[in-house]
Amino acid sequence: MSKSANYVISGVWKDSKDNITHVMLHPVNDGDSWNMGEKNTEANTIELLKKGYIIRTVVWNYPGWSIRSRVTYIKGIGKEYLRSEANATPKDNLDNLISMKAIK
Repeated sequence: MSKSANYVISGVWKDSKDNITHVMLHPVNDGDSWNMGEKNTEANTIELLKKGYIIRTVVWNYPGWSIRSRVTYIKGIGKEYLRSEANATPKDNLDNLISMKAIK
């Protein structure tokens, strides 16, 4: 069986300026199932992308979860940032995933 991504992101942590600092990253198994996630820094997630891993968002889509938007990164002034692909569905963008701020 194949899989549509190596990892999925289910939630994000943001700083006081609303920038993503960490993500909840889950490894994807064959058949597009995934394991329990771990908190991972934005920088480490970008390194996975640079190594060629495919990362997508995952969202609750009743009656279950579904793998959605592809995640990439962009270079800003002095920093790199995670970014989800532009599409017509804001629900699956990184900014609209589960806010993990209450979880340390």
